[in-house]
Amino acid sequence: MLDKYIGVLLQYARQDRTPAYRLFSILAGTAVFLALLPGLLLAIAIWLTGSAIPAGPGTARNTLALFFIVSGLILLAWSVITQWMIGSGTPAPMAPTQRLIVKGPYRHCRNPIQLGAIIYYFGLGTLLADLKAGLVMFLLALALGSLYHKYVEEKELLLRFGDEYRAYRDRTPFLLPRFWRSGRK
Repeated sequence: MLDKYIGVLLQYARQDRTPAYRLFSILAGTAVFLALLPGLLLAIAIWLTGSAIPAGPGTARNTLALFFIVSGLILLAWSVITQWMIGSGTPAPMAPTQRLIVKGPYRHCRNPIQLGAIIYYFGLGTLLADLKAGLVMFLLALALGSLYHKYVEEKELLLRFGDEYRAYRDRTPFLLPRFWRSGRK
């Protein structure tokens, strides 16, 4: 079943998309990954932890939560802009990049969008419920995103970009950024 899905992704990757189509893909992805999915993850986190929606602004928890929300959104925006500008595409499977991106945030880790999203989800859960809910949202998104990237996206990228992706994969961490290069002066 995964092979069929990867085949569909490859078909989409071969099609040229207009800027308007790519913009629509980004807007749809924004709605799904910044609102709908976090809402679902928050509901699951509250159900699992028994957390309640907190009352009162201005706490240290809120400040911490806002720091993670803003940090995650900055990394997400940087990653999406890099895909648009360098890769002539988007994170959406229906309008993927046309080139392998190894610059910007992709220089430091292969999945900066997932990293930005899980940081954002942690902050959002912490702000809207509590630290436990934020942690559950972080862990659920980490697990789901990592499984998707490992078993779907990496296979698709290997088929699209071959040895170029293989070399990038071998030298660049999966999720935790590396801001230095070994052997570099």
